[in-house]
Amino acid sequence: MESFTHKSPAKINTFLNVLSKRNDGYHNIYTHFELIDIFDEINFVPSVKNSFFCDDPDLINNNIIEKTCNWFNEVFNKKQVFNINLKKNIPYGSGLGSGSSNSASTLIFLCMFHGETTKNLDKTEISKKLGADVPIFLEQKSGFASGVGEVFEREHSFKGEYLIISPNLNISTKDLYQSKFLQTNHKPDKKTNSFFEPLKKESHEFNAFYNYLIHIGGEKFKNKLKLTGTGSSVFIENPLKDDVELLKRNTKKKFRIFIAKSLEYN
Repeated sequence: MESFTHKSPAKINTFLNVLSKRNDGYHNIYTHFELIDIFDEINFVPSVKNSFFCDDPDLINNNIIEKTCNWFNEVFNKKQVFNINLKKNIPYGSGLGSGSSNSASTLIFLCMFHGETTKNLDKTEISKKLGADVPIFLEQKSGFASGVGEVFEREHSFKGEYLIISPNLNISTKDLYQSKFLQTNHKPDKKTNSFFEPLKKESHEFNAFYNYLIHIGGEKFKNKLKLTGTGSSVFIENPLKDDVELLKRNTKKKFRIFIAKSLEYN
Protein backbone atom coordinates (compact mmCIF):
# COMPACT_ATOMS: atom_id res chain seq x y z
CA MET A 1 0.00 0.00 0.00
CA GLU A 2 1.38 3.43 -0.94
CA SER A 3 2.44 5.69 1.93
CA PHE A 4 2.52 9.50 2.00
CA THR A 5 4.53 11.57 4.51
CA HIS A 6 4.09 15.31 4.98
CA LYS A 7 6.12 17.68 7.14
CA SER A 8 4.15 20.11 9.25
CA PRO A 9 6.12 23.26 10.27
CA ALA A 10 5.89 25.27 13.49
CA LYS A 11 5.50 29.05 13.63
CA ILE A 12 6.10 31.94 15.94
CA ASN A 13 4.18 35.20 16.05
CA THR A 14 6.72 38.00 15.93
CA PHE A 15 3.86 40.20 17.18
CA LEU A 16 0.14 39.70 17.79
CA ASN A 17 -2.40 42.51 18.22
CA VAL A 18 -6.04 42.04 19.21
CA LEU A 19 -7.80 44.97 17.54
CA SER A 20 -11.51 44.50 18.28
CA LYS A 21 -14.27 42.06 19.16
CA ARG A 22 -16.57 41.09 16.31
CA ASN A 23 -20.33 40.63 16.26
CA ASP A 24 -19.87 36.88 15.71
CA GLY A 25 -17.95 36.56 19.00
CA TYR A 26 -14.53 36.25 17.38
CA HIS A 27 -11.81 38.91 17.50
CA ASN A 28 -10.11 40.86 14.74
CA ILE A 29 -6.34 40.53 14.99
CA TYR A 30 -3.26 41.73 13.18
CA THR A 31 -0.18 39.55 13.37
CA HIS A 32 2.93 38.25 11.65
CA PHE A 33 3.55 34.51 11.36
CA GLU A 34 7.13 33.35 10.89
CA LEU A 35 7.35 29.72 9.80
CA ILE A 36 10.31 27.97 11.42
CA ASP A 37 12.26 24.79 10.80
CA ILE A 38 10.74 22.62 13.54
CA PHE A 39 8.45 19.96 12.10
CA ASP A 40 5.88 17.32 12.97
CA GLU A 41 5.69 14.45 10.49
CA ILE A 42 2.36 13.00 9.37
CA ASN A 43 2.19 9.70 7.51
CA PHE A 44 -0.97 8.70 5.62
CA VAL A 45 -1.69 5.20 4.30
CA PRO A 46 -5.01 4.61 2.49
CA SER A 47 -7.04 2.06 4.42
CA VAL A 48 -10.45 0.45 4.84
CA LYS A 49 -11.03 2.13 8.20
CA ASN A 50 -9.68 5.10 10.12
CA SER A 51 -6.87 4.60 12.60
CA PHE A 52 -4.63 7.13 14.32
CA PHE A 53 -1.37 6.68 16.18
CA CYS A 54 0.83 9.28 17.83
CA ASP A 55 3.88 9.12 20.07
CA ASP A 56 2.07 11.61 22.33
CA PRO A 57 -0.69 9.53 24.04
CA ASP A 58 -2.63 12.66 25.00
CA LEU A 59 -3.47 13.20 21.34
CA ILE A 60 -4.73 9.71 20.56
CA ASN A 61 -8.38 10.47 21.34
CA ASN A 62 -8.28 14.20 20.65
CA ASN A 63 -6.52 15.11 17.45
CA ILE A 64 -7.17 17.72 14.78
CA ILE A 65 -5.99 15.47 11.93
CA GLU A 66 -8.94 13.06 12.07
CA LYS A 67 -11.29 16.00 12.55
CA THR A 68 -9.81 17.63 9.44
CA CYS A 69 -10.21 14.42 7.40
CA ASN A 70 -13.85 14.18 8.44
CA TRP A 71 -14.46 17.84 7.54
CA PHE A 72 -12.84 17.38 4.12
CA ASN A 73 -14.88 14.23 3.40
CA GLU A 74 -18.08 16.04 4.28
CA VAL A 75 -17.34 19.17 2.23
CA PHE A 76 -16.09 17.32 -0.87
CA ASN A 77 -18.40 14.31 -0.53
CA LYS A 78 -15.57 11.80 -0.08
CA LYS A 79 -15.36 8.62 1.98
CA GLN A 80 -11.58 8.25 2.07
CA VAL A 81 -10.05 6.83 5.26
CA PHE A 82 -6.42 6.40 6.30
CA ASN A 83 -4.06 4.86 8.76
CA ILE A 84 -2.44 8.00 10.17
CA ASN A 85 0.81 8.16 12.14
CA LEU A 86 1.85 11.45 13.70
CA LYS A 87 5.42 11.96 14.89
CA LYS A 88 5.19 14.87 17.32
CA ASN A 89 8.13 17.28 17.61
CA ILE A 90 6.25 20.56 18.14
CA PRO A 91 5.00 20.90 21.75
CA TYR A 92 1.20 20.90 21.85
CA GLY A 93 -0.57 23.97 23.28
CA SER A 94 2.65 25.97 23.25
CA GLY A 95 1.81 28.78 20.84
CA LEU A 96 3.90 27.23 18.06
CA GLY A 97 0.95 26.35 15.85
CA SER A 98 1.13 22.61 16.40
CA GLY A 99 -2.51 21.63 15.82
CA SER A 100 -3.20 24.28 13.18
CA SER A 101 -0.15 23.27 11.18
CA ASN A 102 -1.17 19.59 11.38
CA SER A 103 -4.64 20.50 10.11
CA ALA A 104 -3.32 22.59 7.21
CA SER A 105 -0.81 19.92 6.19
CA THR A 106 -3.63 17.39 6.21
CA LEU A 107 -5.78 19.62 3.96
CA ILE A 108 -2.87 20.15 1.57
CA PHE A 109 -2.31 16.39 1.37
CA LEU A 110 -6.02 15.60 0.90
CA CYS A 111 -6.32 18.16 -1.90
CA MET A 112 -3.29 16.64 -3.62
CA PHE A 113 -4.56 13.08 -3.09
CA HIS A 114 -8.00 13.84 -4.53
CA GLY A 115 -6.91 16.23 -7.29
CA GLU A 116 -8.51 19.26 -5.67
CA THR A 117 -6.93 22.69 -5.28
CA THR A 118 -6.49 24.48 -1.98
CA LYS A 119 -7.98 27.57 -3.66
CA ASN A 120 -11.35 25.82 -3.43
CA LEU A 121 -11.12 25.64 0.35
CA ASP A 122 -13.33 28.11 2.25
CA LYS A 123 -10.84 29.74 4.59
CA THR A 124 -13.47 31.52 6.65
CA GLU A 125 -15.25 28.22 7.25
CA ILE A 126 -11.93 26.52 8.04
CA SER A 127 -11.00 29.20 10.57
CA LYS A 128 -14.26 28.63 12.44
CA LYS A 129 -14.52 24.83 12.15
CA LEU A 130 -10.86 23.78 12.37
CA GLY A 131 -8.97 26.74 13.89
CA ALA A 132 -8.24 30.41 13.25
CA ASP A 133 -4.56 29.77 12.42
CA VAL A 134 -5.17 26.97 9.91
CA PRO A 135 -5.65 29.22 6.82
CA ILE A 136 -2.28 30.94 7.32
CA PHE A 137 -0.50 27.57 7.27
CA LEU A 138 -2.24 26.77 3.98
CA GLU A 139 -0.22 29.60 2.42
CA GLN A 140 3.01 27.72 3.25
CA LYS A 141 4.74 31.10 3.59
CA SER A 142 5.58 33.54 6.36
CA GLY A 143 3.57 36.73 6.32
CA PHE A 144 1.19 39.23 7.85
CA ALA A 145 -2.39 38.22 8.60
CA SER A 146 -5.61 39.86 9.75
CA GLY A 147 -9.30 39.07 10.28
CA VAL A 148 -9.48 36.21 12.79
CA GLY A 149 -6.19 35.06 11.27
CA GLU A 150 -7.56 33.78 7.98
CA VAL A 151 -6.74 36.82 5.80
CA PHE A 152 -3.22 36.57 4.37
CA GLU A 153 -2.16 40.18 3.89
CA ARG A 154 1.28 39.80 2.32
CA GLU A 155 4.29 37.53 2.37
CA HIS A 156 7.26 38.51 4.51
CA SER A 157 10.00 36.58 6.30
CA PHE A 158 12.44 38.12 8.76
CA LYS A 159 14.92 35.33 7.93
CA GLY A 160 16.04 35.22 11.55
CA GLU A 161 17.24 32.77 14.16
CA TYR A 162 15.17 32.13 17.27
CA LEU A 163 15.80 30.73 20.72
CA ILE A 164 12.47 29.20 21.76
CA ILE A 165 11.80 28.37 25.40
CA SER A 166 8.82 26.08 25.84
CA PRO A 167 7.49 25.08 29.29
CA ASN A 168 5.30 22.03 29.78
CA LEU A 169 2.14 24.13 29.89
CA ASN A 170 -0.93 23.84 27.70
CA ILE A 171 -2.51 27.28 27.45
CA SER A 172 -6.18 27.67 26.44
CA THR A 173 -6.50 30.25 23.68
CA LYS A 174 -10.26 30.42 24.23
CA ASP A 175 -9.81 31.28 27.91
CA LEU A 176 -7.30 34.04 27.15
CA TYR A 177 -9.63 35.66 24.62
CA GLN A 178 -12.20 35.81 27.44
CA SER A 179 -9.75 37.23 29.98
CA LYS A 180 -10.81 40.41 31.76
CA PHE A 181 -7.20 41.55 31.47
CA LEU A 182 -7.14 41.44 27.65
CA GLN A 183 -6.98 44.91 26.14
CA THR A 184 -7.41 45.72 22.47
CA ASN A 185 -4.86 47.72 20.53
CA HIS A 186 -6.23 50.97 19.13
CA LYS A 187 -3.71 50.71 16.31
CA PRO A 188 -1.24 48.02 15.17
CA ASP A 189 1.94 47.71 17.23
CA LYS A 190 4.57 45.42 15.74
CA LYS A 191 6.48 45.22 19.02
CA THR A 192 3.79 43.77 21.27
CA ASN A 193 1.67 40.68 21.89
CA SER A 194 -1.71 41.54 23.37
CA PHE A 195 -1.80 38.26 25.32
CA PHE A 196 1.50 38.58 27.21
CA GLU A 197 0.23 40.56 30.20
CA PRO A 198 -3.13 38.71 30.48
CA LEU A 199 -1.29 35.37 30.43
CA LYS A 200 0.98 36.42 33.31
CA LYS A 201 -2.09 37.38 35.34
CA GLU A 202 -4.30 34.41 34.42
CA SER A 203 -1.75 31.60 34.78
CA HIS A 204 0.24 31.27 37.99
CA GLU A 205 2.31 28.53 36.35
CA PHE A 206 3.24 30.70 33.38
CA ASN A 207 3.98 33.67 35.62
CA ALA A 208 6.32 31.51 37.72
CA PHE A 209 8.03 30.27 34.54
CA TYR A 210 8.44 33.84 33.25
CA ASN A 211 9.78 35.11 36.59
CA TYR A 212 12.27 32.23 36.67
CA LEU A 213 13.60 33.30 33.27
CA ILE A 214 13.96 36.89 34.46
CA HIS A 215 15.67 35.63 37.61
CA ILE A 216 18.35 33.73 35.69
CA GLY A 217 18.64 36.17 32.78
CA GLY A 218 18.40 39.46 34.63
CA GLU A 219 16.67 42.65 33.55
CA LYS A 220 18.05 42.33 30.00
CA PHE A 221 15.66 39.42 29.43
CA LYS A 222 12.62 41.66 29.99
CA ASN A 223 13.26 43.40 26.69
CA LYS A 224 14.31 40.24 24.85
CA LEU A 225 11.56 37.76 25.73
CA LYS A 226 8.54 37.69 23.44
CA LEU A 227 5.43 35.54 23.58
CA THR A 228 4.42 33.47 20.57
CA GLY A 229 0.71 33.18 19.88
CA THR A 230 -1.23 32.92 23.13
CA GLY A 231 1.68 31.05 24.72
CA SER A 232 3.05 29.16 26.49
CA SER A 233 6.33 29.45 24.55
CA VAL A 234 8.48 32.56 24.61
CA PHE A 235 11.37 33.35 22.30
CA ILE A 236 14.39 35.56 21.77
CA GLU A 237 15.12 36.86 18.28
CA ASN A 238 18.67 36.41 17.00
CA PRO A 239 19.95 35.28 20.42
CA LEU A 240 23.47 35.75 21.65
CA LYS A 241 25.54 32.65 22.29
CA ASP A 242 25.59 33.63 25.99
CA ASP A 243 21.77 33.60 26.08
CA VAL A 244 21.67 30.07 24.71
CA GLU A 245 24.34 28.76 27.08
CA LEU A 246 22.71 30.44 30.10
CA LEU A 247 19.38 28.77 29.45
CA LYS A 248 20.95 25.39 28.72
CA ARG A 249 22.64 25.51 32.13
CA ASN A 250 19.44 26.42 33.94
CA THR A 251 16.68 24.34 32.38
CA LYS A 252 16.26 22.10 35.47
CA LYS A 253 13.65 20.27 33.39
CA LYS A 254 11.40 23.33 33.72
CA PHE A 255 11.31 23.89 29.97
CA ARG A 256 12.57 22.71 26.58
CA ILE A 257 14.85 24.77 24.36
CA PHE A 258 14.77 24.91 20.58
CA ILE A 259 17.16 26.75 18.28
CA ALA A 260 15.22 27.42 15.10
CA LYS A 261 15.62 29.39 11.92
CA SER A 262 13.07 30.94 9.60
CA LEU A 263 11.80 28.32 7.20
CA GLU A 264 13.30 28.50 3.72
CA TYR A 265 10.82 27.86 0.93
CA ASN A 266 10.46 28.53 -2.78
